[in-house]
Amino acid sequence: MSAAYDPNKQGWGAAAITCLLTAGLAFTAYTIHNNTYVHPRDPMMQQVYEARDAAAEHAPAEHAAPEHKAGEAAAEKAAPAEAAPAAAKH
Repeated sequence: MSAAYDPNKQGWGAAAITCLLTAGLAFTAYTIHNNTYVHPRDPMMQQVYEARDAAAEHAPAEHAAPEHKAGEAAAEKAAPAEAAPAAAKH
């Protein structure tokens, strides 16, 4: 016959493999984090962000209304009244 059933001896191999796999994955995640993490206040990263932000600030806005100066606005308001004859207005 076969050996007597002992529930305390089953599954230890699978548990050991699972623990080793978990430890290996934790070590891999820790290594990737240490190699790629950059603190937000890192001086080298500030240069990258400042250059990006400066380019964005000086780029023309795609959907913004055109900027007018005070003198141009007054000229635009006066120009249509002077250009159209009185008979064509009515």
